[in-house]
Amino acid sequence: MRTDEQKLTPWHRRQATLLYHFASLPCLNGLLEKINQLIGFTDDILEDRAGLDNAGRAFSSWETVNTGSHFSSHAYPALVDFRQDVIDSISSRGHERYSEAGERQCSRMLQEYTHQMIWATGDQENSFKIYTEDVFKYAGNISRMMRRPTTWNDFVFSLLWEQNKTLFGRIPRFRVRADIACKSGETPPRTGVYVPQDDPMAALQFGWTGGYGELGDTYTLNDFGARVLERIGRSGLWSDAQRLHQLINEPQHRHLPNTDPSEREQVELAPAAVARQSFSPRPCKWYFVEMLDDEYEDHDGSYTGSSSVATSTRPHRVTGGELFPQSGWWYTPAKMGSTRYFKKDDRFPQLDGNEFGTTFWIWSPDQSAPKLG
Repeated sequence: MRTDEQKLTPWHRRQATLLYHFASLPCLNGLLEKINQLIGFTDDILEDRAGLDNAGRAFSSWETVNTGSHFSSHAYPALVDFRQDVIDSISSRGHERYSEAGERQCSRMLQEYTHQMIWATGDQENSFKIYTEDVFKYAGNISRMMRRPTTWNDFVFSLLWEQNKTLFGRIPRFRVRADIACKSGETPPRTGVYVPQDDPMAALQFGWTGGYGELGDTYTLNDFGARVLERIGRSGLWSDAQRLHQLINEPQHRHLPNTDPSEREQVELAPAAVARQSFSPRPCKWYFVEMLDDEYEDHDGSYTGSSSVATSTRPHRVTGGELFPQSGWWYTPAKMGSTRYFKKDDRFPQLDGNEFGTTFWIWSPDQSAPKLG
């Protein structure tokens, strides 16, 4: 008899690792340390160049906006406010309250003034920009995860993994808790990561209980994305830029919306162009993903994992009422424990009372034979 216990795919384990990492208090403390370092560097260059304002006005026709004192009065406070926002966020974690990091307002203020840093040396100006870009990139990952509604999908997670995988010599072990569940639009019963029920291509989310932490719709492959998966395979879905570039330039795909001509010309832009067409939101039932204390597993560095199932011949999802394109194990996100074996050319059932609308049947990543006992 088949077990109903849901297992995380290798890529879902990477997603859970990233979500727990960027939601963690050590990560937020790390952002505070980066901001403190940036403020310390800014203090040093302002002090070093403090005597130039009068000379600049007298001999170089500097205007007020070009002086270090103007930067101190109007740009520097944005850094201080940013730091206070992060300090407040750290304090709120004790009440299960999470929020964006607060970098956007600071970034807008600094962008307005950094092009007027003629009071600093070229090296100081370049170093300041490098520092700020690093801080805002770090903070941006936290903010995008906390933003509601979140639109993270499998493509976004794959990029985030490639950018940050060196942080994880090993990844935590996880357990799916079907006894801790909620639906899209609801505040989760427990703060943490949640996985959509029975959909290996749907993206995980982080939710919290202290206010405004509800789980939204998941983003999963639409019909176009499912066809791309069938063509490219799981392991190359976002990394095989050459094949994705060929696909998006096929005659039947020449009129895809929101695709820039440059994306059809440049191979390296093809993954993002294809991904933009490949996902749609849908409501779902969510299960809590528990991170097991002091338990870890090795990984091969890839996003999909060495144990991922080859999908070059996997059928894409099929609507209830249509014929089965291939014999095997199928499941529907509309019903827990729905995995069933169907023969080719049987007809997919349409479930009655499905609160999520049309019943979609999806090829199961686990095609192992059922076990007795």
